[in-house]
Amino acid sequence: MSAAGGGSPTHTAGTPGPPATPHTGAAGAPRRRRTALWAVLLVGLAFASVIQNWSDNQSSHYDLIRALDAGRTTIDAGPYRTKDKAYYKGHWYSARAPGQAINSLPFYELNNADYAPANARASEALRGEDEMIYFVGLWGSVLPGLAMLLLVWRVAERFEPGYGGPAAVVLGLGTMVLPFSTLLFSHVFAATLGFAAFAIMMRERAGPPRPPLLAAAGVLMGYAIASEYPLALVAGVLGLYLLSRPGALAPRTLATRAGAYVLGGLVGIVPLLLYNHAAFHSWTHLAYSNIPQQHQGFFGISAPSLRVLATLLFDSRGLLTLSPVLVMGAIGTALLYKRGHRAEALTIGGICLLYLGYNSGYYLPFGGGAPGPRFLITMLPFLAFPIAISLRRFPGPTLALAGVSITTTVIATITHPLVGYENETVIWMRLLGKGSFQPTIASAVGLGRSWAAIWPFLLAAAAAVLMAVRATPRLRLPGLELGTGLLVLAAWVLFAALAPTLLGIDHQGLQSIVKAGDHTALNLTLHEGTRYPLRTLAPIAAACGFLALGAMALLRSEPDPPRPPREQEPGSAPRAALST
Repeated sequence: MSAAGGGSPTHTAGTPGPPATPHTGAAGAPRRRRTALWAVLLVGLAFASVIQNWSDNQSSHYDLIRALDAGRTTIDAGPYRTKDKAYYKGHWYSARAPGQAINSLPFYELNNADYAPANARASEALRGEDEMIYFVGLWGSVLPGLAMLLLVWRVAERFEPGYGGPAAVVLGLGTMVLPFSTLLFSHVFAATLGFAAFAIMMRERAGPPRPPLLAAAGVLMGYAIASEYPLALVAGVLGLYLLSRPGALAPRTLATRAGAYVLGGLVGIVPLLLYNHAAFHSWTHLAYSNIPQQHQGFFGISAPSLRVLATLLFDSRGLLTLSPVLVMGAIGTALLYKRGHRAEALTIGGICLLYLGYNSGYYLPFGGGAPGPRFLITMLPFLAFPIAISLRRFPGPTLALAGVSITTTVIATITHPLVGYENETVIWMRLLGKGSFQPTIASAVGLGRSWAAIWPFLLAAAAAVLMAVRATPRLRLPGLELGTGLLVLAAWVLFAALAPTLLGIDHQGLQSIVKAGDHTALNLTLHEGTRYPLRTLAPIAAACGFLALGAMALLRSEPDPPRPPREQEPGSAPRAALST
């Protein structure tokens, strides 16, 4: 019998085989794959259509790019007075890891050699700001965001053929991947490198030992760490995943496979070491060590806190409050484990637990102005591909929560994604009601920041959703599934609208900001204050989830391709193989 996801009969249980092939009698499978590809590409087009406002984090990366282009590492003469900088021996340095800047430098130089700077200065999208940040972001954020979605699509197809495209679209439009693929931060870039390493290692694990593949995964992980230091947590978990292969602990196999991964990691981290030596005359000195707030604990990280964890997940900017579809990713991970893919499921769980633990001990959990806990972006692609499994197994709640998540994230992205306080999330619906949005490529040609200019993004996003629906094998929604979806919607809307205030979760989040040094955080009038910041947004998002359920229920159903048979697990009762 073949492993779940379509492996050959010789594959070990829990080891993903090559991409599963849909049943030969399933009509339209190639067409659905093409449609899924178009859906993912349209999400990438939506990323590229938005020109976000300036922020400290973006300008810190941009200043470092300009400095490297000028042959220096200091940002004393940076174009913006960013707060994300560190003072060391009489000079200011970017507080960001250098990987994103090094990656973006060739693209910046290519644009700088053309007419891009003059065009940016003449544009009407962001008067008084340097839109070169947007141009550089096309390479540093938009392209990595698109690559992440393509990887999630292909990985999900290994385990649930036909459902990978919708899972990727939900990741791209219904999580923090959306706003941060439109901003010159390093999170999406580093997360893509980490997930790409996982995808390569999964491919290697499904066949004979291939140390060159593991070396490539190591290079990606090393450069991911050079771009965002906490990716070292992912590198450690993937090291354990490497060792989970049957026979991996045999001395010769261990030496070749683990050695290739470690050697690749050392190669990938070389740019960070060279930058440190050029900037600080030390191979290991990091700019973070010169920021006062980073002196408490280990680079600002203390013991994990359950109260902080509650804010990360459930306050008005909480991960599961605004992107509740990720709950279905966790359920899909459990289903992945039950199917026998235990190493993959435990890898996802380990990465999520480590990131939640480290982030709940960080001195500034949400990382300042962000539409959610941005440090958790790394774990999103790992949680996203199991959504494909949940979509087939539990279509009602998955569709409902996908509709909610896409609505909340899209509204936050097109209005004002970089909110700095839990209660400031109320501004999203206020700006939507006024028709005031972030600039887009239409704004650059003089269409302003109203409904007349937001259409490129909305058109691309809506087309992506429609293509994802067309790419999905028709889902049957019996009464039980519809009822479950409606109950989940009712529970979410009540929680999101009321619980963050009634349970004091938002207040705890504001106290964390006060503890980090902003003593104005509890003065609600200064920060678009309201007691129930999602009271207007939650019903609208729930209505969109209801429409998603209704639309799918009305579609004419057609048979799904049969689920590929799973390999018999040791000690379990025999299962009949599906006939082909």
